[in-house]
Amino acid sequence: MLVEIERVWKRYDTVTAVRNVSLTIQRGELLGLIGPNGAGKTSLMKMIATLAKPDRGRVRIMGRDARLTMGPIRKRLGYMPAEFGKMPDMTVLEYLSYFGAAAGVPRRERARRIDAVLELVDLVDRADSLVGSGSTGIKQRILIAKTLVHDPELLILDEPAAGLDPRARIEIREVLKELNSLGKTIVVSSHILADLEEICDHIAIMERGRLVTHGSIATLTDQLREASASRRWRLGVVPSALEQAEELLATLPDVSALGREAHLVCFETADRDANFVLKALINAGVTVLEFREEGPRLEDVFMRQTEGVVS
Repeated sequence: MLVEIERVWKRYDTVTAVRNVSLTIQRGELLGLIGPNGAGKTSLMKMIATLAKPDRGRVRIMGRDARLTMGPIRKRLGYMPAEFGKMPDMTVLEYLSYFGAAAGVPRRERARRIDAVLELVDLVDRADSLVGSGSTGIKQRILIAKTLVHDPELLILDEPAAGLDPRARIEIREVLKELNSLGKTIVVSSHILADLEEICDHIAIMERGRLVTHGSIATLTDQLREASASRRWRLGVVPSALEQAEELLATLPDVSALGREAHLVCFETADRDANFVLKALINAGVTVLEFREEGPRLEDVFMRQTEGVVS
C-alpha cells in the first residue's frame, strides 16, 4: 500500500473540509479524485502531499506517518497545485534547475533529468523561453516538468487540465498515461470526467467533505449496469436504411426510448441482450454496421453516487 488514509478530518475555522475519510492507494495506481467545488479534494491532496496535517486521523505515505517524517516523504513525491501563482522571471531551464537543486538532485544528475522531463512533456524547444511567456497549456506542462524533476514515485496533481483547450487537454492526458506506464503512482483531480474516464483505473468521489465511493471504474460501472432496469443500445446502419430501422424497432416489444443521434439509432431494452432486435433487422434485410451496448459512463456513476448526499 503506497498511501493509507485512516479516518481523516480537516477543519478550517468554521468549515469542515474533510469528514472522516478513509482511503488506500496502491503502488502504480492512477486515481482520479472527483467532486464539485468545496468537496474537499484539494484539502485531501494537500494532506497526502504533507502540506497540511489532519486534525484527526492518520495519513501514511510509503509506510511513514506523514505528520512525523515529512522530509523523507517529500523527496519521493511531487505536488502540482491548481493555481499557477506568479511565474518567476526565469527561463524554463533555469526554473527546472532551481527546483532540481532545491530537491537535492546532484548537479551532474540534474542536467540529465531536466533533459528527460523536457522530452517527456514536449518542451525541449522551449528550454530557453521564459516560463511565464507561454499559453496556459505550456505553463501546465512546465509545472508538470517541475513536479517530475526529482523523479518522484508519487504524483499529486490538482486540476492539471483546468482552463486548457481540447488539444492541450489531450496532450496532458497523454503525459499522465505515459508517466503511469513508467510506474508512477498518480492522484489527479479534475472536473472533466471524460478525461479521468480515459486515463484512470480507479476513482474516488467526494461530496461535502465525505468520501462517497472509491473503487475501479470498471467495477463501479458494472455495478451500475447491473442495478439498472434497462440497457441502452446504439445501432448503426447504412444511411438509406435509417428510417426503415427506426420503423422496425418501433414495432418490437420491449424496445423503448427510441431516438436518433447523428447517424445512429439509439434505444433501450429491459433484456440483458438485444439479440431479438438484431435478428429482426437481419430478417428484414437491413445492413447493420454497428451494434453495441452503451454502458454507464463515469458521469452516470458520479450522479448516482452523489444523489441525496447531505452535509
